[in-house]
Amino acid sequence: MLTDYVVACPHCHWTGSLLPSGNPEVWRPAAVPVTVITFECPACEEEWHARVTGDDVEHVSLEELVAAAV
Repeated sequence: MLTDYVVACPHCHWTGSLLPSGNPEVWRPAAVPVTVITFECPACEEEWHARVTGDDVEHVSLEELVAAAV
């Protein structure tokens, strides 16, 4: 089942509902749940990452992603 999220772009502050972009594995039902997903703003076309917590998403900075990968 596809799920869209109500988000606000951290770059241009556009708000609306978006589907995650760039990761086709997000929708695989047998996959481990993805906790960090990528969005692309339809207004400024910038990408950003967000952490999924229940039905909510929270912006994740690049520094947080790098620190988590180490």
